Amino acid sequence: MSIRDQLKQREEDRNTPKGGGLNEGLPEGVTRYVRLGGKASELGEGRQFVMLADPDQWYFYFCHEDSTFSPFVTYVKKHTCLHSPHSVGSEIKSYSKPNGNVCISCKAKAKRKLYFMIPVFDLEYKTWRVLDIKEFHAMNLIGDYDKLEKAAKKFSKDYTLVGDVFTLTKTTDGKSFSLGSGDAEVPEEAAQFLGFTLPYEELANFREEDDIITLLTEADPEHIDKSVLGVAAQTPSTVPQQADAPIEISEEDLPF
Repeated sequence: MSIRDQLKQREEDRNTPKGGGLNEGLPEGVTRYVRLGGKASELGEGRQFVMLADPDQWYFYFCHEDSTFSPFVTYVKKHTCLHSPHSVGSEIKSYSKPNGNVCISCKAKAKRKLYFMIPVFDLEYKTWRVLDIKEFHAMNLIGDYDKLEKAAKKFSKDYTLVGDVFTLTKTTDGKSFSLGSGDAEVPEEAAQFLGFTLPYEELANFREEDDIITLLTEADPEHIDKSVLGVAAQTPSTVPQQADAPIEISEEDLPF
């Protein structure tokens, strides 16, 4: 392969989510990430899933991003913070503070936000998927989760939502999401994914530092400290990008 082809391949690889087989088994155009926001939202009036894990086992990670919504302008393109866990079971407080020794974006003081991935079984596609949501939405869903379990335990003290069907809808103000009980039957196929270790490291798409430096070099200089980038900081930044419309959950419904 020529140098030209190799460089072209590297560029394509940088723009392709890691774990190219993540969407294997899903119809064309359907991803492991349930589309929750914008015109491409899959929720409609509400959609039912099987819950695959308790909130204590939801994967969390941090992203660096900086933008405004009106008008929608991107100052720092969204990317996963390298100071994030690679699997479930960690404590948020261990990662809550930026760490410039681990992540160049933390060192550049780029804004940092907490995200969660909720593992669910999709009743339509008969396989696992994830709800990729910001901290604010996660808090709302956990509140609904606890209320639903508390009500159900009055009739069955051992009840758990894990392994049962729930309904996900948008809140009446359209700014977040609600979790409620579902009425669909739990398919037999869902059981195999209870306790299943999802490839969260691939889903979060941890980038190489060189690629992150490229993103920071292109970022608006008023929103990060480019002095930490050395020579790269001398490269003129691009003009902040205008988007067609606000994206409510994550850029293009992906966590990177």
